[in-house]
Amino acid sequence: MNEQELEDRLDQVGRMPYGRGQVAAVEELLRHVDAAGSDRLKYVTRLLATTAYQYGGEPAKAFVTFSWCLAAYDRGEGDPGQDHHLFWYFKWMVSSLTMFPEVPLDRTFGVLDDMERRYRLAGHSMNPVHQYRRLVAQHIGDRETAAEQYRLWCAAPRGAMADCIGCEPTAKVSYLNWQGAHEDAVALALPVLDGQLTCVEQPQAILTELLMPYLRTGRTAEAADAHRGAYRAIQGNRAELISVADHVAFCSRTGNHARALELVERHLGWLKDPPTPFAELRFSAVAAGALGRIADAGHSDLTVRRGSDEIGVARLRDELTERALALAARFDTRNGTGEVGRLTAEMLAAEPLVEHLPLSGPARKAAARPAPEPPKAELPDSPEELAELAESQWSRSDVAESLATWARFDEVCADTAGTLLARRLNALGAVQAETDPGLAEQTWQRAAELCAEAGDEPRRQSILSRIGMLHCLTDRGEQGHQLLVETCAELDRIGDLDRRIAVRLRLVGGLEALHRHEEADAVLAGLDPLVAESDDAELAAQVALDRARRRGSVEDADRAVELWRAIGPCNALCLAIVYAANARARAGDLDAAYRLMGEALAATDPVLRGQAAHQRGRMAMDLGRPQDAYDCLVDAIAALDTAGNGVGVAYAQVDLAAACLGLDRPDELADSAEDALPVLLRIDDADETARARFLLAKGYRALGRGVPALELLDQVAEHCRAGGNPAGVAQMLSNAAEILDSLDRDAEAAQRFAEAAEAYRESELPVEELSCRRRCATSWLWDGEQDSAVEALAAADALAAGLGETEPALVWEQAMLGYDGARVLANTERFGEALVRVAPVAERFRRLGAYTEAAMAEALRGRLLVDLDRLPEAERVLTEALAALPEELEGPRQQLAALLDRIRS
Repeated sequence: MNEQELEDRLDQVGRMPYGRGQVAAVEELLRHVDAAGSDRLKYVTRLLATTAYQYGGEPAKAFVTFSWCLAAYDRGEGDPGQDHHLFWYFKWMVSSLTMFPEVPLDRTFGVLDDMERRYRLAGHSMNPVHQYRRLVAQHIGDRETAAEQYRLWCAAPRGAMADCIGCEPTAKVSYLNWQGAHEDAVALALPVLDGQLTCVEQPQAILTELLMPYLRTGRTAEAADAHRGAYRAIQGNRAELISVADHVAFCSRTGNHARALELVERHLGWLKDPPTPFAELRFSAVAAGALGRIADAGHSDLTVRRGSDEIGVARLRDELTERALALAARFDTRNGTGEVGRLTAEMLAAEPLVEHLPLSGPARKAAARPAPEPPKAELPDSPEELAELAESQWSRSDVAESLATWARFDEVCADTAGTLLARRLNALGAVQAETDPGLAEQTWQRAAELCAEAGDEPRRQSILSRIGMLHCLTDRGEQGHQLLVETCAELDRIGDLDRRIAVRLRLVGGLEALHRHEEADAVLAGLDPLVAESDDAELAAQVALDRARRRGSVEDADRAVELWRAIGPCNALCLAIVYAANARARAGDLDAAYRLMGEALAATDPVLRGQAAHQRGRMAMDLGRPQDAYDCLVDAIAALDTAGNGVGVAYAQVDLAAACLGLDRPDELADSAEDALPVLLRIDDADETARARFLLAKGYRALGRGVPALELLDQVAEHCRAGGNPAGVAQMLSNAAEILDSLDRDAEAAQRFAEAAEAYRESELPVEELSCRRRCATSWLWDGEQDSAVEALAAADALAAGLGETEPALVWEQAMLGYDGARVLANTERFGEALVRVAPVAERFRRLGAYTEAAMAEALRGRLLVDLDRLPEAERVLTEALAALPEELEGPRQQLAALLDRIRS
């Protein structure tokens, strides 16, 4: 490459995002510059490399490039235009030197002295010199020196070398936090947060430093918001491993142990190549402390993914503890103090400061939602009545109430026997079946034996049918089916009508579990004569509920609701209402479904209530009512979280993210999607994971987080590609291209638009394909690649020629193609061709009511006429365009009027 090409490449590398990609690019460039570049280019390239290393998580390499530049400067071979950068980098060197225990402390003090000497010679303020002397003193635990340097720092005026208006207060907050002056830290930071922070390190750096001051001063909502916003900004940057450790510590100390574990697992791989030994120490100590709290809580059996392997929480805690303590000893040996060891011990032993702090806005709102309480019931005194009430409550799906009644039974009747004990064991087995089927079977077998001893054969058969159902739901389906058939036959022989119905309902469930749906339908239909003979209203209602669940018709669901309403308020009634609301939704009556589903929120079962609120939230979204959806979904998350249903919470959070998109609440969207993703990944729901990532990309884009949004869109595109969904691939590529366009990465945007166009072509979506081909041309234009722009425009023209203008979307795209094509041609000085293209465009826009775009087209037409020295015609065109523009469009009118004035003058 020649000098100009090297300069151009230097500019390109300098605009790359910080990280390993930029580091690799600048190192490759440096090899070319050393081989063929000028001395000035070698100097400025190494300055860029120093920045890339600092922000890319490889500060040790910056020592070499900075030293090279400093030596060149001393020889008079530097670039005076870069003196500011060279002097600024002294601060980075001092900070980084403290983080490597192999670097003698004298060397750090030597760099500080050199920094002070050079700053004085250059006439700079001593403000940053005192700031970084304080940093070193704080690092080694010299409180007296740190306090004096802090005083001098605050007294010294800011100057050209002072940290930015966000970073300098951040360092002061760090010092005040170290001193335990948490109120002072918050007071110092508040004015900074109210201002405009444009530094690449802000506001995430100051928000991270404020986590503990906020928490220790009772500002819990501010602490939670600081964590979410700051962590979101740093989560992909290896250079921020120390800050990541601070966020792990915050989660652990706010009772968010699951999130702490998630962050440890997410960033554990960074320890293979940490930015500095001090960052390695900090993360290891904090992670070990967090894992210790999890193990102490009885969860030492949990595992953490490390690469392709899994490691137990307790074992990883021990490994990281040993690692942190060994590093702390090295630092203390180098420093000649015990400060690093003291701080490490504190991190390892840190206990929660609050029991549990909800970390997002939606989570805080969910935590504040009151749960409906079951009506207070006077419990009977006799064991028989208690058993009767508990069984009735269970049949009504009032599980919590039933368990409470059985608990009272256990208090009243500790030494029960016979049939009464069988009934208690029957209920106990139903609870055990949820978590330990083998134990449940043993419990039911014992209950059946007790019934046999008591001569209660009908109850024995009913209990055996539970075992049959259990087998159908596990791995002994045929055995279970056979047992259910036998119990049905035996009860038919005995003649116990109500138990004949109950056992046949279990047979329906068993057949469903075996996917023998037609047989299940036949058994359910055969229950009608038995139900007609029975006078048990609850059994009739249960049959109706099962029929509503299986058939899903409005009539069946309404019948179930009617029967359960007659019995009274209970969770079974709420479940029937859910079925009825869903039946109406399937029939297309969403309004009625939404209203009816609201009645199900009276359920005392938190899972049922959460599911009802979730479904109601989805209905609200389908009705175009995102605020109602938001409220319902927050209710759903509250209920499901109460029930410990983490998977249900995650699904509701994804829908909440969609509602937040409709409400333009990108922060809450991101919070919800970020919380949901780890759960969805763990359960391997690829489709919902892709949906959450797509929504999160939308949120990140709205928050100005374009780079992580691109990563998410790439992941979703790959999911669509694997699923044979080219339209989805095209959508992700076009969205990514739009983000790249907003980041001024125009060549990449052009390439993505071209890829998206091909995917849309494969999907036979010509309007979308035309849009992408057109935007590919303009992206090449903005990148200065005029030949590529013209080539892309030709491809768009060829597609457009066969499409016509048969629908509004096509009229719009043809008009935009005329406008953008004219711009491409005008930039290649083909003004006549550009004028021909743009001439009919304004009228097309007016047909669509797009008067602003019409004004833009007329303005371009006027400028082209001026370029062609056709001033009278340009004046006429613009005058007519101004007259045709509605009065209320003030901006476009001013644009046309200003252009017209310039022509007339």
